[in-house]
Amino acid sequence: MKMMWKQTIMTFILLVSLFIPTVPLHVMAIEPELSISSAPEGYHLTSSIKAAVKSVLNEQTAEGATIIAVVRLYNEGSKLTRVPDLEARARTTEGIEYNLRSSVANVIAIQPKETVELSYMVALDRKDSFSLSELVWVDVDEYASPKQEKTIAAIPVSSIEWRGRDAISSDPAAIKSWGDPFTISVLSTSLEYKAVRLTEQNTLQGPMTIVELLAANKSDLKETIPDFRVDGKSNKKLYTGKRLEQGTITLEPGEQRYIHYAIPAGDKVKLNSLSVLTPEAYTVDEKTIIRYSIGQLTINLPDDRNAVQLMDQLEPYVWNNRIKLDPLNKVIPSEVAVSMSSLQMHTSTAGGFKVAVAKFKLQNLSDRPMPVPRFQAELMSANGNKYTGTRQTTIVETLIPNVSYVIYYSFVLPSTESGGQLAMEIEDGESITPYKIPIAMFKTQVQLQNTDTALLFYPFNVKINNWAVDVFMGIAKDNTYRLKVDLDISLQEEVVVDQSFPKMKMELVDSQGKVIGSKTLAFTGENRFVSGMQTFNFNSEIWEFSRSLRIYETIDTSYGEAERLIATFK
Repeated sequence: MKMMWKQTIMTFILLVSLFIPTVPLHVMAIEPELSISSAPEGYHLTSSIKAAVKSVLNEQTAEGATIIAVVRLYNEGSKLTRVPDLEARARTTEGIEYNLRSSVANVIAIQPKETVELSYMVALDRKDSFSLSELVWVDVDEYASPKQEKTIAAIPVSSIEWRGRDAISSDPAAIKSWGDPFTISVLSTSLEYKAVRLTEQNTLQGPMTIVELLAANKSDLKETIPDFRVDGKSNKKLYTGKRLEQGTITLEPGEQRYIHYAIPAGDKVKLNSLSVLTPEAYTVDEKTIIRYSIGQLTINLPDDRNAVQLMDQLEPYVWNNRIKLDPLNKVIPSEVAVSMSSLQMHTSTAGGFKVAVAKFKLQNLSDRPMPVPRFQAELMSANGNKYTGTRQTTIVETLIPNVSYVIYYSFVLPSTESGGQLAMEIEDGESITPYKIPIAMFKTQVQLQNTDTALLFYPFNVKINNWAVDVFMGIAKDNTYRLKVDLDISLQEEVVVDQSFPKMKMELVDSQGKVIGSKTLAFTGENRFVSGMQTFNFNSEIWEFSRSLRIYETIDTSYGEAERLIATFK
């Protein structure tokens, strides 16, 4: 009778297996995407099904312990094959075995040459700490008396056991130094990553540390960058990171690109390391999904991250040389050459702050019009303070082939800043807005005042040939001063500027430094000044025969006008 019942059961199982469908849509939607096309190295559960352990979570909390395992099964055969009907168990180093419950999202059959992922879990009312040694697959004969068990496979897991959020990897191979290349083998062995930059930025959500990874496709096939997370860790706390790029990111063979993570830790938090984690999910039922992460490796951060050491590592900039930009940047095309022509310090007319003005020359090296690149700029002082540049309001939107265009950025600085040791950072502020991606950085300083006869308002040269003042006593209170200036204006090189370019101000002062009158002149537009004799009239109550002429470069900022004294004529 027992034999007939066994035959009936086996016949029923065989009939069911013949009609097993492919993975249902609701299961496919929550199954993690696999990027591994080759068979996993592992242990045979049957003649055609091979198993490998992807990850194991062993997390102790106040409520008890949770064990979740993710297993990869590969069908080596040529037919649709049912997942082996075996018990999955977690074995501790003490020899205790815990039965694991299969996720309701687990598939029940595997297509030929297909790799699938299965999740198993058990929640324990156990408060003490323990370690796992193996995942075990056991064939249990429930109908034998007594019940018979046969171990089919026992896979060691002690080296990949992850103990939860605050865990530290025990595998020396999973601990990397800053800049070391690494792969996340459980996701893809074809994609190689490298941590290349760590920056701190203030946002509306608070201070953030931005981690930049360089991803490279080392295979001959197109690869998709899988989902993983980068967290930051200090001595006291763990900070959860978030990838900034949205959507699917694919890399062609040999292609490289950056991916970025924002970690909510500012300059007052000293991060010691980064953790790379992969997301996992265990489906309890249609309404309950347990989401968790498994640590794959740790990246130790360098100690030399202060401003002085960073400044020492930067190359000093040579004026008017083409700036070396990151070739992978997306904001300035390779056909556009960018150079910095000047960096001058202005003083607020109302006092209280200084303004550094950097002028950049953009040259279109191609044979077709190019859009004016909208990069951002930031100055860093020797003590690490950062000042965001304000781009001039520009009208020009297109760069003409082989014609240069000059644009300036203004940086509001404290009045104590001398400008003797600065770092300039060129940034992409569009790719992952509102965050900024550095694409170039170099050491620089404010230029010393020119003592030549020519006055420099890059790209303009202004030469004062002579000047004179006539004063006429007024009948009423005001006296009239007539200033005559003979000057020559020329371009240092063939470049284009627009109407928002800085202006020249001439200021007539008496022997006590009191201003008699001033005139601001534009280099561009309909009312621009030209070479030759210029005449200006000023009305003033001052009666003075000893006078001086001051020449300024002026710009408008959101805090008011700022000026740079270029020359004084007496």
